[in-house]
Amino acid sequence: MSEAVGRHAVALASVHELAARSGAQRVVLLVDEGEDSDATMIEYAGNELELTEAGVTEPVSPGEIGQVAPAVLPGLTPVPASALTVDPDSGELAAPLGVLAALASALVALAGAFGGRSVATAEFATREPDQPFMLAARPGEPVIAQVGGETFAFPDGWP
Repeated sequence: MSEAVGRHAVALASVHELAARSGAQRVVLLVDEGEDSDATMIEYAGNELELTEAGVTEPVSPGEIGQVAPAVLPGLTPVPASALTVDPDSGELAAPLGVLAALASALVALAGAFGGRSVATAEFATREPDQPFMLAARPGEPVIAQVGGETFAFPDGWP
């Protein structure tokens, strides 16, 4: 295990866990490293996990973080794409009751676990294969959704 992976093992395990529990296609956590440093990026996409710190990207195998407890354990069940619909023209997202709020809460918790201006995003497949949607969140700010290139903010205080 590299020094960078060791330093960010909990964040890596947390991103991996959120992706597994939510069914997200992609999860990104930008960890605030302070005003004088670039954020560290942890990305899960296509069943692969990567860590980018100080401009250096390295793949991380699940075995390297298998014994690390995640900072957050969201109470989520993977959401099948068939349960999510989007209308990019109106910005309407349709999902089973409570699903969007649970996903948004999990992202807020993930970003909040790493402090500062850390932000978490997740991309989900929908019923329309060419129309995924993305949620972005950090504590104290409105959750943002992106659908079909359009960006929409949820009301303050939601979820």
